[in-house]
Amino acid sequence: MKKTAIVFILGFLSICMAAPSHAETRYIGDLMEITLRTGPGLNYRIIKMLKSGQTVETLETEDNWTRIRLSDNTTGWVFSRYVTRGKPKSLVADSLQEEIGPLRTKVKSLTEENQRLIKRNQELADELTSTREELQSLENEYATLQEESGDYLKLKDEHASLTKTLEEKDQRIQTLEKQVSDAFFSAGLKWFLAGAGVLLLGMIIGNRIASRKKRPGLR
Repeated sequence: MKKTAIVFILGFLSICMAAPSHAETRYIGDLMEITLRTGPGLNYRIIKMLKSGQTVETLETEDNWTRIRLSDNTTGWVFSRYVTRGKPKSLVADSLQEEIGPLRTKVKSLTEENQRLIKRNQELADELTSTREELQSLENEYATLQEESGDYLKLKDEHASLTKTLEEKDQRIQTLEKQVSDAFFSAGLKWFLAGAGVLLLGMIIGNRIASRKKRPGLR
């Protein structure tokens, strides 16, 4: 009876000494593997090996040991120092690698887009330079046309003036020619009439002289 009471008291004290804690998610620290045991001590049987980064649920602590529950509901004891609140470096590294993957893809896509934009910008710059050169050429041609058109208009005015002068002189020449022709005809007619008159007068005088010679007794 005393033995039973002693066992009961020891069991009660063991329960009291064990500091139960609120269930909390923890991680196995940065070790390759640790042992999960049936009790809080190295003399207890090993249940399984736990890998670094494995997620566990803490149930209670006793001295340097912590009772945990695995995702498959297996419970056991591990050294408390092997259980951490924060994610171990290996798990953080894996998580970062998962995050870095999409980021690298995005960076690659942005780099390609940047290269495309740089190329397009260069094309636009070349096109702008070419357009400016064409505009300068057109401005030069326009200036030349303005100068030539000014000379053309001046020459056109001079040509019109000369044409008008020539027309006036041509009309004057025609008028003078007509006057000369009229004067020549008038003078010729006068000379013709004068000559005809002289000839006719000579014929009349000749006829009279001849008729006198034919009369008898006139010697």
